[in-house]
Amino acid sequence: MVNIITSTCRSTTRNERPIVILAGWLGCHSKNLQRYVQMYDRLGYTSLIRIASPASVIHAMINGPTTTDTDIGDVDDNDDNSSSSEMKHLAINTLQHIQQLQPPHFIVHIFSNNGCFLWEWIRYMLFHKSSYNLQNKLLGIIFDSAPAYFHGKVDGLQSALEYVGDKEQRDKLIKLARSLDTNRVKRRHNEFWNGLRNDTYGSENIPQLYLYSDCDELANVKYLEELIAYRRQQMSGKERVWSRKFVGSSHCGHLKKYPAEYEESVGTFLEFCTAADGFRRSRL
Repeated sequence: MVNIITSTCRSTTRNERPIVILAGWLGCHSKNLQRYVQMYDRLGYTSLIRIASPASVIHAMINGPTTTDTDIGDVDDNDDNSSSSEMKHLAINTLQHIQQLQPPHFIVHIFSNNGCFLWEWIRYMLFHKSSYNLQNKLLGIIFDSAPAYFHGKVDGLQSALEYVGDKEQRDKLIKLARSLDTNRVKRRHNEFWNGLRNDTYGSENIPQLYLYSDCDELANVKYLEELIAYRRQQMSGKERVWSRKFVGSSHCGHLKKYPAEYEESVGTFLEFCTAADGFRRSRL
């Protein structure tokens, strides 16, 4: 089941506060994201929590926007809402919601690969399909413990599923994960990693902040820092790629261990995004 929650901590008119999309990690619940909602409220943002179901994450291991186009034809906004297409529908719902609210701008805060899979679809809808006139309102992207290099294997996914739901649900999900075609998982991994590394969709120059740990067993620091270095080479203006490495914090656990440092990093990055957007608009 898709967990779709809107969190607004203060009463305001719809145009006053910018929005942050919090794309939660695998097995995450809205209560796990409340410390982020509170942080963003202090920073002046309204939070939209979006958490895809574990089954949709498993399907995302073999199907993404590009894979879907290749394997089963172009994306149709009206096709079935099964777990295999849930990521797409969650992205559509999110963008429609933002379009209705008409905030001054929004950012996307991604947690782990679950959040990255949703970001793939949001990016696709914004910059490839051009279905929504929101491109100029997206000011920044924050990657927390993401992306995670999964080597074209489901081992890490199976380990993560051990913390999801009750035993009966876990057993079904692990069985589903083990049934995935290994060749398709490898192809999908390459597509996923190269898509985030190269980013040719039109979002390539939007400022990015990477928050990660030196000892994360899921988001390996070696691969992540290689990706960050490559993004800095590719983007126009190296200052648009920010990063903060924490010591000893767990996967998606940086805010809990380093609350002041985490909030300072996010707040400074948001100030840069706002200033960069003002500069960009002044040149139009």
